[in-house]
Amino acid sequence: MTDTSTHRTCCKTGTCFTCEFWEEKVRWAANGDEAPALGRDAAAPVARVNGWHYIIKPMDRTSPPSTLGFGGALWTFRLHDGRTITSNDVMCQGEIPAHFRSRLPDNAITAPPKPSSTKAPFGRFEGLL
Repeated sequence: MTDTSTHRTCCKTGTCFTCEFWEEKVRWAANGDEAPALGRDAAAPVARVNGWHYIIKPMDRTSPPSTLGFGGALWTFRLHDGRTITSNDVMCQGEIPAHFRSRLPDNAITAPPKPSSTKAPFGRFEGLL
């Protein structure tokens, strides 16, 4: 279904799961691009890069990589407000639907992490299983 007055392509009323999900992300954007605190997790910055939406959780050096976003891969974001944030626990909410892009524009770019002078936290084969 298409509602040409709002450019929706998933429903006419804006109450389907997809619209509700992305409307929540619009509220986060209006709240300073921050995902709210949930349970034991503190509020976390939000990045939107090339039409994709991410939550940047704090670095986690204690949890097994298999329990972290993207398997604990290191990500660095340069946000348009000047901050650079590196994390090994990044969660992706998915590609932002076209009809939400004007309200959820990109606010960051990904950047290669700065080389570290410290040793990697895991052994060569740890976390491969």
